[in-house]
Amino acid sequence: MAALVVCTLLLGGGWSFVHSTIQSWATGLSPAARATGVAMFGLALYVGSALASALAAGPAEHQAYGGLFLTAAILTIPLTIAAAVGRARYRC
Repeated sequence: MAALVVCTLLLGGGWSFVHSTIQSWATGLSPAARATGVAMFGLALYVGSALASALAAGPAEHQAYGGLFLTAAILTIPLTIAAAVGRARYRC
């Protein structure tokens, strides 16, 4: 139970920090294309969430949470690298 609480708090904290950072970055990156940037951010947010839910539904139904968490942990590495490189290259 403690692991679930810790995991939930970390996921929620990570989500709130990443979401606000990327959203403010999208609006400040190019003032001329602000509307397009925000629209693409929203599209990526909702499509990505829907795809992740669809892909995770089968393993979750079969109680394969270990594989889901391992996959999420592995995918975090390239996401973090891409975000750091992208942020460093396109500072506002």
